[in-house]
Amino acid sequence: MNWSEIFMGKRTPDEKDPTAFSAGTAMVGGKTLPPADGEVGCQAAETETESGGGAVELPLCDVAVRMCISDTGNAAKAALYLALSESIDEERRIKEALSACGWCSVATEVGGISGELAAKASRALVGAALNSGVVRRSASEMHALMHAAQEAFNSFIPFGLLEASVGAKIAIVRNAQWLAVAVVGDAAFHAIAQHERVGVGVMHI
Repeated sequence: MNWSEIFMGKRTPDEKDPTAFSAGTAMVGGKTLPPADGEVGCQAAETETESGGGAVELPLCDVAVRMCISDTGNAAKAALYLALSESIDEERRIKEALSACGWCSVATEVGGISGELAAKASRALVGAALNSGVVRRSASEMHALMHAAQEAFNSFIPFGLLEASVGAKIAIVRNAQWLAVAVVGDAAFHAIAQHERVGVGVMHI
């Protein structure tokens, strides 16, 4: 994920049969969705050579994950998987797989100083959820969204990190019974010390 784009502001229910989907290949009711680039499994990185003779360093390893969604209680797992997606295509495939089994989902991104994050995240979260139709303007659904988001961000950002720079991807997944919010990103007082953080929250609708 390109956090510089986030910091610059360039990016801002009936149940069916269990569904399995992955970063490599999504399976929905026996139908195979388009596969992702790369092979399934964990493969050590190699070095490719450009036409000009320079070396291009590939990722350390390429891991394709297959996840099975077996019941409505797996909303948090689905939200985490969506928040961990690293490309538009991967994000789209996950959303399509969830939609095929009657679930709603959306993802958005937010960045800035952690002291300002509450206001930014609230606007991004509510805007994405309402604009995508994941939640409706009802007391029960907005209540579930706010509580799930509060639980996720309390885990993602410790209270002491008041001036840390933060870049995060927020995923919201809901079904007929549960709504989950997952937050995945980086946070640090200095760019040289940044590291990954994750938080998830779930609330009954």
